[in-house]
Amino acid sequence: MIDNLLLALESLRANKLRSFLTMLGIIIGISSVISIISLGNVVTASVTNQMQGLGVNNVTVGVHLRSEEAPSPYDETLSAVQPKDKDRFSMQQIESMLANYPDIEAISLTEELGRGKARIGRKYSNMSLIGVNPGYSRVNNIKLLQGRTISDADVQGNRSVIVISDQTAQALYGSSGSAIGGNVSVYMERAIKQFTIIGIYRYEQSQFMTSSSRDIETNGFIPVTSAKKEAAFKNFAMITIMPHKNTDINLITGKLDTYVKHLTQSNSDWEGYAFNMQSEVESMTTMMRTLSVAVAVIAGISLLVGGIGVMNIMLVSVTERTHEIGVRKALGARDHQIRQQFVAEAMMLSLVGGIIGIMIGLLAGAGGALLMNTHAVFSPAVIGGTVLFSMSIGVFFGYYPANQAAKLNPIDALRYE
Repeated sequence: MIDNLLLALESLRANKLRSFLTMLGIIIGISSVISIISLGNVVTASVTNQMQGLGVNNVTVGVHLRSEEAPSPYDETLSAVQPKDKDRFSMQQIESMLANYPDIEAISLTEELGRGKARIGRKYSNMSLIGVNPGYSRVNNIKLLQGRTISDADVQGNRSVIVISDQTAQALYGSSGSAIGGNVSVYMERAIKQFTIIGIYRYEQSQFMTSSSRDIETNGFIPVTSAKKEAAFKNFAMITIMPHKNTDINLITGKLDTYVKHLTQSNSDWEGYAFNMQSEVESMTTMMRTLSVAVAVIAGISLLVGGIGVMNIMLVSVTERTHEIGVRKALGARDHQIRQQFVAEAMMLSLVGGIIGIMIGLLAGAGGALLMNTHAVFSPAVIGGTVLFSMSIGVFFGYYPANQAAKLNPIDALRYE
């Protein structure tokens, strides 16, 4: 068998251009499958990580009209009718929820005040003011660089303090080191608000954003009670809950859904609900993987075309080497030895084409991942599978020509010119 493989390699070297053109279909097919699956894995991992950052292990609790379905985690549309204060969750109800469910680690409360510009002299930075409670930083995984976050004392005292991003600190102070303790004016549409900076958090900038630090709009966090003083509603229509690490997310979601529905059972218009995004993330991941496999299968059709090319060139090779086959048979070569030689040549064609295709596919996948500013994700099982598949294509499509060669009559073959 080793002799047959060496003869097959010698045959490839003797007909370089013809061998390359024959392998082209295999190369294109294998490289397409490898690169598509690799990029699919990258996109799937990226989407999953982004959704993990949105709080896949958190539970969102809110209210919706009884005449409408509870909103999806991805539904960005808001109902035209907003719940009144009496339809929302009060601080007393929220504290009761926290007391009744020990699985809850933290609750995030927010109140958006709107957009404005943070200014110090002639320097400015775009900012969105958001009122938050102490639990917000834990629930939303805010990475504090300096200072501190909003505390219970800040909330209870309605203090005029603010936590800004490192981008804002850079735009206003030139560095974040001198920002703590400084005063900043935020120019809103109808008012100018004064705050003392108590903390700086890391702003996670999108890989696609190229704006300067002052042009990027980042959040400024102030005590939720300070924001509620100017808000239209004092209670909360939506809250985010972070369970303890080892809590069954679906179990606690079901309990909270039952609890808030009980709280709102006497409300004829609005009903409480709770949801998490875990099932949606799993569905999204499954969909992305299925799509990658489907596209890879379509790309793999070129492998069949490549296999037909291998069969075609092997039939030509059998015809060209008819006299050689006759000589070998006259010298005592058996049918299975002739068959093995041509199968080995077909398999070697496919194997070399497969290896070249894998290298191109790996380079394409790595290049695509680099353009997306992430790391390539390759599956050893897929790479190993494509090698075996390319070899099996050679065996499958090379067997018929090899069998034709083995069945040649040695006398007729010797007469062939």
